[in-house]
Amino acid sequence: MGGLVTGSGNTRAPYVRKEVIGDCTLYLGDCLEVMPKEAAVDAVVTDPVWPNVPADSVPVWEDPWGLWADACRCMPPHQRIIVVMRCDSDPRFLGSVDGPFLRSIQLPYVMPGYLGRVLGGDETAYWFGTPIKRAPGRMVIPGRAPAVQPHGRKPNGHPMSRAQRHFDWLLDWCTDEGETALDPFMGSGTTGVACARLGRRFIGIEIDPGYFDLACRRVEEAYRQADLFISAPPKPAQQLLDGAAIGARTNA
Repeated sequence: MGGLVTGSGNTRAPYVRKEVIGDCTLYLGDCLEVMPKEAAVDAVVTDPVWPNVPADSVPVWEDPWGLWADACRCMPPHQRIIVVMRCDSDPRFLGSVDGPFLRSIQLPYVMPGYLGRVLGGDETAYWFGTPIKRAPGRMVIPGRAPAVQPHGRKPNGHPMSRAQRHFDWLLDWCTDEGETALDPFMGSGTTGVACARLGRRFIGIEIDPGYFDLACRRVEEAYRQADLFISAPPKPAQQLLDGAAIGARTNA
């Protein structure tokens, strides 16, 4: 992977640490530095810092609009982008996305929650770009995922973790076999776990070291599960780069 050239002429990588776990490549770093060095991917599937993110919940909660606009400009070429937000998040936030809108998909929970005056708790996935390939059983893209029970979104150490069943279902529908998905706001690695379970290739970027370690553990565990019907990956290959500078950007 190409590095960045510093003022002294020395080359450094645009990340602090890299873990390769099976077909998943996880970077600890700033997505605005890592993404410009990545080759084209098939899909960007991400749960970014929402426009109404609670204060102090994640780094860069102060300016999610600016962060998202910058991220859209840095993304590698892709066929489609799927962005997950809470039902009360302003969809105008997505104005920086380049490409035609395809459809929205509801990610419901069996038990609704209260968001002030709003009865909700569901999430919405907004799909831009191309559909997946036509295939038996995949001719029409559905608009509603299976409803998840309250216990289906277990705390995992991240303040804004998503239901794994929703992302397993979503990644199955928004990527085809053999494709690569990118999540520039990897957080606890929910997208990566789904890719490991489905046999998709995955690139994840997270700036918070604690959440990065959590994502690595979850992806490793996904590969270890006996019922995945995929081969266990080799021991993660770690690259630790001393002194590599990163910004302050993250999310779930």
